[in-house]
Amino acid sequence: MRNRLLKGLLLVLGICVLILPFYKGIADSGWDSSYSSGGGGGSYSSGGSYSSSHSSSSSHRSSSSSSSSSSSSDGFFVIIVIVVIIILVIVYSKNDKKGGNAKFGNSTNNYSMKLMTPEEISAIDPTLSSLELVPKVFDLFVEVQKAWTDFDYDKLRSLLGDELFNNYKMQLETLELEMGKNIMDNFTFIDGGILSINKTELTEEVRVKLHVQMTDYVINTATNEVKHGDPNKVMDNNYVITLERSIRDEINHCPNCGGELADRASQKCPYCEAVLVKGSKEFVIVKKENVKGIYY
Repeated sequence: MRNRLLKGLLLVLGICVLILPFYKGIADSGWDSSYSSGGGGGSYSSGGSYSSSHSSSSSHRSSSSSSSSSSSSDGFFVIIVIVVIIILVIVYSKNDKKGGNAKFGNSTNNYSMKLMTPEEISAIDPTLSSLELVPKVFDLFVEVQKAWTDFDYDKLRSLLGDELFNNYKMQLETLELEMGKNIMDNFTFIDGGILSINKTELTEEVRVKLHVQMTDYVINTATNEVKHGDPNKVMDNNYVITLERSIRDEINHCPNCGGELADRASQKCPYCEAVLVKGSKEFVIVKKENVKGIYY
């Protein structure tokens, strides 16, 4: 145990030292697709924020500001190493107790994805079929990506749940202010299937696995310069798309306070702010996860 842990720690430290200088960030709608930068400049974070590395390059910097920047970078590196070490220790400790090799995506976590059989799907919802639903989900996924690229908020609003839409909207507003544009194109469907179905009296939630390929990069809208990614590189991603639709009749009054619901798009009462389940009869995306290291 100790020898394996020591070797693991040394390996992680070595990897951190090697890859840290090349860290660039992530893209894709919601910033959840990793890629290498195609042109330098700023860096995008998982929260969708962007900071331009050249915005202050023309100004003179004092030695004290350089020292502060260096200290910040060093501190960031130390935090990464500490977090990785803690995670590694926990994983090895749990694995040692179980007497087996830990593997990301095993049956004990949410990313161990076993596709449902047609019989299992039919037993829960006879109207659903992987052969019909999965291609529709891929088309929906493409629509969302293109709407993200075009800053088409109205389109995104019709395709996404409230929480996900608001998250995307904030990230796109930040991107637009920094004159950035995340371009995605050349979509190819590889495979997919239904992972789970959960029905209540009000809604039906379906989790779908999608394996897709596409090009994904970020440009500066003022110069058309590629800032991140590579227009000629095809990205290969596995996604878990969580869909939701309403399976009850449309409601016109809030069941909590009785207030009239004039806005058919909103899913929150304007009077008492109660969350309403009066969504579309069609599936909308309420969650999208980019999953790596999946075991089937």
